[in-house]
Order: sequence, then structure tokens, then C-alpha cells
Amino acid sequence: MEAVSLSVYIHLGTGLAALVYFRRDVSEILRRETEQTRSMSLFLIVVTVATGFIGLPIFLFVRTASIFGEALLGLTGIALISTGIFERSTPRHGGRTTEDLSGGEALLLGVVQGFSAVPGVSRSGITTTTLLLRGFSAENALRISFLLSIPVVYASTIGLYVIEGTQPLGPPYLLAVVASFVSALLSMDLLLRVARKVRFWSLCIVLGILALLPLVFIAL
Repeated sequence: MEAVSLSVYIHLGTGLAALVYFRRDVSEILRRETEQTRSMSLFLIVVTVATGFIGLPIFLFVRTASIFGEALLGLTGIALISTGIFERSTPRHGGRTTEDLSGGEALLLGVVQGFSAVPGVSRSGITTTTLLLRGFSAENALRISFLLSIPVVYASTIGLYVIEGTQPLGPPYLLAVVASFVSALLSMDLLLRVARKVRFWSLCIVLGILALLPLVFIAL
């Protein structure tokens, strides 16, 4: 049970890193001065609410049950590698941007993101995979995934406080949050730089292999 709670708190660092890295985007979204920022604000709200509907029951269940996300993580890796192979053999590539996001995709991403409550399932991995499969460019898929993390991370942390009580975080929790913040901040910039330079199909295959690596170590 403690490990599941710790995984939620660790994402505080990831959410803070995304907030710092995308502070200009977040500021524009909060001001809602244009039609695009108002649409993005509503999109993030819908995704977060849908994530809560799916993720909360899963979280409450896994706190008392032995359930792991290796199978779903494996399917994610296989789906990414298959997509990369398919894209490699065709001339087309993902080219959609944040302006192409729809209400249906908000619900889809909310549902998909909710399954990251299953231990072993990467939130960023599963949402990025979904966006890539929906035809978004690699850079935009990563950018949208990072933006999605901000509201859902803080919403889930508040929810956890409501469920478990407002006990102060101890040193191990705080250290984990700091470590996740630093690693997330460094990896965000690296991943976005890589996404601008590599081909779409190769990014899919690399992400697919990374998704399958934990399963290899578990098997060993």
C-alpha cells in the first residue's frame, strides 16, 4: 500500500518539472485570452476528470490487491514497435498539432491516462503512445503528454491526501520528489530535442523497446 502511495507522491516532482518547463504555455492557458488557449484549458479539464473516473477506482483496488501493469506495459511496447515498422514502410508520418485535439481525444486520453494507476504502467509512455497512434507528430505527442501531467498530478495528490489524511511528507518522500523533479526536468528537454531530429518511426521503435526493457529485467 505504501509503495502505491509513494508512486503518486513521486509524480509531484514530475508535475512540478512540467510546470517549470512549460511555464509560458501554462500561463497562456490560464489566462484564456485566445480561442486556442480556451480550448486547451477545457481539453485539460476533460482529460483530468476522465482520468479521475478511471484512475481512482483502479488506485483504490490496487492498494489492497496484487495487480501489476507488466501486461499492459508489454502491449504498449509491442504497439509502438509495430507502429514504427508500419510507418517505416510508408511515406506518411504524424503531423497533427495541439490545434487538432478533439473532445473525443480528451476522453480517450483521460481513460488511457487513468490506467497509469496500475503499478508498472508509465503515464507518459501510455499517453505518448496514444497520441502517436492518433497521428500527432513526435514532438507534439511528447509536449501534450507533459502538459497533461500537470493537472492530473496535483489532482491525484490532493485526492490521496483526502483518502489518507494530511500527514506531512517524511524525508524519504521529499527526497523522491526532488529526484523525480530533477530527472524529469532534464529528460523533458532531451526528449523534445530528440523528437525534433529523429524520424517518427524510429522514435516509436525506441520508445517501444524502452517500454519492454522492464519486462526483460523482471524475467531475469
